[in-house]
Amino acid sequence: MTATLHQQKQDHEHLRVLVVEDSDMLRVMFRKAFQVAHTIYAASGAKEGWRLYLDKTPDIVFVDIGLPDGNGHDLARMIKEKNPAAYIIMATASDYVEDKEKAGQNLADGFITKPYNKKEINDYIERCIDVRLRNSCRK
Repeated sequence: MTATLHQQKQDHEHLRVLVVEDSDMLRVMFRKAFQVAHTIYAASGAKEGWRLYLDKTPDIVFVDIGLPDGNGHDLARMIKEKNPAAYIIMATASDYVEDKEKAGQNLADGFITKPYNKKEINDYIERCIDVRLRNSCRK
């Protein structure tokens, strides 16, 4: 029984992470920082992010608000409409109150002001893992 619980925890700790970010440098940073522990998918725009979301069904999605081909808020709303349980973290270089409010309206699970901070990202990843474990225990 212990081995089963241990394996279940390990399974929940490896996440499929989608990063929708227009900055090549930040996408590379994300990949380098987290690819050992997680599977990272990266998109440079909203359309590619939506396609990858549908194709890869990630466990957690980091979405930049300002994308070249759309608005990250719109992408987050589309993802939540498709899957209300999706775990979404919004990111932006600005600290506008309106962006935080809109992220909340789109039911985002968190908000990061860039530049990205590895500890803050890890905290959100850990919260996502906790949510996955709690949800699997209810089944």
